[in-house]
Amino acid sequence: MGKQKFSRDKKTGKKDQLPIILIVCEGESTEPNYFDQFEVTNIKIETRGMGCNTKKLVQYAIKASKTKYYDQVWCVFDKDSFPDCNFNDAVQLAKNNNLKLAYSNESFELWYNLHFHYLDSQIGRAQYISKLNKEFKARQHLAFPNTYQKNNPNIYQLLKPFQNLAIRNAKKLAKSYIDETTPSPALQSPVTYVYKLVEELNKWKPSQRLD
Repeated sequence: MGKQKFSRDKKTGKKDQLPIILIVCEGESTEPNYFDQFEVTNIKIETRGMGCNTKKLVQYAIKASKTKYYDQVWCVFDKDSFPDCNFNDAVQLAKNNNLKLAYSNESFELWYNLHFHYLDSQIGRAQYISKLNKEFKARQHLAFPNTYQKNNPNIYQLLKPFQNLAIRNAKKLAKSYIDETTPSPALQSPVTYVYKLVEELNKWKPSQRLD
C-alpha cells in the first residue's frame, strides 16, 4: 500500500507522510457510518459483525496489522452484555499487540449522548437510545430527524457541531477511572474512549494540515 498524501509539521515545517489508519469495527452500521463521514483520506474501515466475541475482532485486527502496512490499527467495540472476562481479555490482547482502542462501556450510543450532556449513569443501550430520541426530537429545527436511527448515514454531520462538548464530557468520564485503584475495563462504566480516535482523525482533516 503506497502513501501518496502528505502533511507538514506545524512546528518544524517538515513534510511528513499521512499515517495510514485501519479502523476495525464490531458494529455493521453504527460505527462505520460515523467514521466514514470524517473528512480524511488516510483511513480504511472494516466491519466484522462478530456479535458475541470481541476477542475475535481483536485477533482479526492483529492479523491485519501484520499482513498489510498500517501506521495505526484501532479496534472499536462495545461492552454490551459480553462477559467481563471476555471483554477484559480483548482489551488486554489489543494492548499487548500495540493496537489502539476506542471501546465503549456500555455501548457506542454513550458517545452520541455525550454530544448533548454529561452522563455518568450506568444504563443500557435501550436507555441511551431513548435519551437520543428525546435529544433528536428537540432539535428538529436543526434538521435532526424525529428519532435516532442506528444506520443514519448522516449521523456524523448532525453531531459535528456538538463534537467538542462530547470530547470534554468523554474525557471527564474517563478521568474518573485514572487513579491508583483503576478498575478493570469491564468495571469502568459508563466510559467511552471513542474520543481518542476522534481526536486522532481530527489531526488529519485538510483544515488542520499545512500541505
